[in-house]
Amino acid sequence: MPRPACLYLLDEPHVRVGDGDVRHDLAPSRPALLLLYLACRGEWVSREALAALFWPESPEEEARHNLRVVLHRARALPWATALEVAREQVRFGIPTDVAGFRRALGQADWEGALRLHRRPFLQDFPLHDVPTLEDWAALERESLLEAWQQAARHQAEALQQQAQYAEAARLLGEILRQNLLSEDILQDYLRSAYLAGQREAALKVYERFAGELKQELGLEPMRATLELAQALRRSEPLKAAPPKAPPGSPLEVLHPPRRGGRGAGQARRRAGAARLVRGEPGVGKSRLLQEVFPQAPLLQSREGLENVPFYAVLEYLKANLESLPDLGPYREDLARLLPELYPGFTPPPAEPGSAKARLLEALARALAPAGRLLFDDLQWADEGTLELLLYLHSRGQPWVGAYRTHEVGPALARAREALRGSGVEELALEPLEAASVQALLADLIGVEEGPPVFAGWLHGQTGGNPFFALETLKALFENGVLRAEGGQWRTDLDEVTRDYSELQIPPKVAEVIRRRVGRLSEPALRVVQAASVVGEGFGSKLLAGVTGLSEWAVLEGVEEAETLGLVQSAKFTHDLIRQGVYGDLPSSRRAMLHRTVAQSLSEADPAVRARHYQAAGDLEQASRLWEEAAEATPDAAVAVGLLRKALETNTDPQRKVELELHLIQQLGGSGQYEEGKNRLEALLQKPLSVSQRASALALLAGVYVQNMQVALAEPILNDLEQNYPLDLLDEHAQVTVGLLRKSWHFQRGEYEQALAMARRLAEIYAKRPDPATRFDLVLLKNDMGAQLTQLGRFDEARRELEEAFALAQALNSRHGKISCMSNLVYYWIVRGEPAHILAPARAVLAEDPAYEEGRTDNLEVNLGTACLRLERWEEAIGHYEAVRQKGRHPMFGLLARTRLFGLYHQVGQPEKAHRALEEALTFLPKTAHLPTRAILLTLALQHGTPEERALVQQAVEPLDRTRLPREIRAQLEAAEAAKG
Repeated sequence: MPRPACLYLLDEPHVRVGDGDVRHDLAPSRPALLLLYLACRGEWVSREALAALFWPESPEEEARHNLRVVLHRARALPWATALEVAREQVRFGIPTDVAGFRRALGQADWEGALRLHRRPFLQDFPLHDVPTLEDWAALERESLLEAWQQAARHQAEALQQQAQYAEAARLLGEILRQNLLSEDILQDYLRSAYLAGQREAALKVYERFAGELKQELGLEPMRATLELAQALRRSEPLKAAPPKAPPGSPLEVLHPPRRGGRGAGQARRRAGAARLVRGEPGVGKSRLLQEVFPQAPLLQSREGLENVPFYAVLEYLKANLESLPDLGPYREDLARLLPELYPGFTPPPAEPGSAKARLLEALARALAPAGRLLFDDLQWADEGTLELLLYLHSRGQPWVGAYRTHEVGPALARAREALRGSGVEELALEPLEAASVQALLADLIGVEEGPPVFAGWLHGQTGGNPFFALETLKALFENGVLRAEGGQWRTDLDEVTRDYSELQIPPKVAEVIRRRVGRLSEPALRVVQAASVVGEGFGSKLLAGVTGLSEWAVLEGVEEAETLGLVQSAKFTHDLIRQGVYGDLPSSRRAMLHRTVAQSLSEADPAVRARHYQAAGDLEQASRLWEEAAEATPDAAVAVGLLRKALETNTDPQRKVELELHLIQQLGGSGQYEEGKNRLEALLQKPLSVSQRASALALLAGVYVQNMQVALAEPILNDLEQNYPLDLLDEHAQVTVGLLRKSWHFQRGEYEQALAMARRLAEIYAKRPDPATRFDLVLLKNDMGAQLTQLGRFDEARRELEEAFALAQALNSRHGKISCMSNLVYYWIVRGEPAHILAPARAVLAEDPAYEEGRTDNLEVNLGTACLRLERWEEAIGHYEAVRQKGRHPMFGLLARTRLFGLYHQVGQPEKAHRALEEALTFLPKTAHLPTRAILLTLALQHGTPEERALVQQAVEPLDRTRLPREIRAQLEAAEAAKG
């Protein structure tokens, strides 16, 4: 029987066929590539998958046709006799050196594996310009090369044991050529090369290693490496390599079984509600959550990341991007926080007044399919996540959150009060009772009843804290005091003690942890120390870059730490262990690790990197990244927390002033006006540049206007007008002051001045093409269109308004479209053709029925006025009532009630008219909008009772008629003339 063909891909790619062992070199053709891919797969592969792999850009029918042609050509190759073609799938069952290599690894045949792996998989073999096939080959090549390196290391160890040092040094040298910074490999190489008589070559490799380690990672070689190099320089005899420490504790102690009694019943009985669980560290909160709700996703906050917006939520969403639901009109809100959700999509700038509410809704929709959610370590959650809990509860989505009893900060305290006020209950998880500790021991030993005396001692020593109890047991096993023999646990005291009080264990769990960590080998200790700096989710590649170890040495270190119960599944088994390891790091080493981690996480959230730079003492980098994180978040409240961090870490006095001004702006955006005012008043007492003082004064006046303290704002505005010409200010201050002046001129009816200021600002914005500035340009052009309308310059007004609306559409900004359409409606009202715009305006209004209350006030009011002009009274009342019931802006609230006062008189409902007037009068002190006051007086003269006219005249007079728009002034004068 002829010998089957064999395919070699870990060599110069070729096939050997038949008893004559005839060699056929592989040509880079599509038929050959198809066969080698199928040979590597070694199984049936669907035609659909093959077509997509080889012709990803072609239509499906064309790709399938190409596959049929290539299969026909492949059959003609002399080594393709094993090719099997079915209707929907294909297989090529031929022996390969790749399969042989893997088989040798599985049998620990390191020599055989190295004999087969002559060169990297398909190295330099052209893959016929098939990018998807190139990607597959690259991944195969990397994984096979890593396996070869492990096999080479194992074989080198075997050769060392056989005193074949020259061959061992050769293998280890080949590994170092792949990665010189693999310090564990270097140690083995130095030892083997020295013993093989290659002392000079070994020292040259060491010097290259030490230089690169210092340059790349800022590290010195480990003590064992330094001692080894010194021994080589002195030509001293070498000591034997220290053996690895054996595992100390039974598997049942390292990975204890779950117990569902304590607190689980209560948690299950309230499974339909939101719930908080509190308890001390180590008492079992996390374990309870996962035991009661094993299918629910766990969202865990992390220490040090309290200012990273929605950290735990985003980590969950990033891991589940493929299964997230369609967010509809809220996708752009989440895209600002999670850009990878919609690659290539640039969301429009956030709208300050609605950004937070929309973001919470977007997150709630994204999390909805997950059902019940578990939030752990809420004592480290950011304010946004805590607000999200309340929002999810209001929507009826169930969740359970856990926190440490005595680590409640101000943000969590406020959230707890709000949650309790909305009916969320708390479960206090207490330590185990003595009987429960005995039952835990029974489970661990695997017997019906745990040892009562020993259980009593353990309960007394640990206070019933499950984590402390398990750590104490591990310490006893590791010290040799406690032993597992014949299915039982034994000590030398069992037959003579009364209460085990003779047992000596470390008095604090920190010392228990320290002793266990002390049993790690030096490489494993380096891995665990680096992991304590990185925190949860540490990966082998990151740790390799931080520690200077090879990736497989890192994996061995992690495995060693897992054996000792320190880590599991890329996280510490308990945060107390991480804190203990981290706390024992020398401060200089800790700072170096933080800096290296920050540099390695170049693509991570800027707030995560900022935390590491801050811990490293690099305050300049930290402050810059905290500020970058603040600029990236659409949530003003979150930005406030990040800017506080930026201020805390900044050391430049001038930059601190700029950060303070930025913080004050965000305080206003999050509604914290009082703190903003206090900070401004304090800032104005310090030496400031002209631009900084002007910005601070403008912000303070803005706070007064927002709080309806117009009398306090006016002197500041006059001061800015007289003493701070825009030409003397820097660009940022020009914008801050200019926006305030424009708004103030407009409210006072000084339209020419407002228009001039808007044009000035537009020139500044035109220089900056970023999306946020383009959105600002929308608002400016929209304002200019409104002011030009007021001035009767209709051609200019229409051009500005239509350009603004088109730009808002391009940005897909709801706020921009609604604002522009509001002014377009007003434009057509003034032109006397309101019917022209009703349908387009209502279409914009209907685009998003869930749009926040108050955001459409202006458009609703103007649509009401358009219907008023068309004598569609009921439609007009509907629009004005929408603002009255849902509106939030004082000026539009006043205007809606003013119009309702006139309309209800007109349709014969005087009681409703009088109620609208009473409400309008309460709004008058909240706004300085002159035209609305004139309209109210006009309507009172036209429709009001004598009593109502007197009330209005007393409230609005004196009224500067010279500053009124012409049409409104003419209507008022006509009404006054009619009343004599």
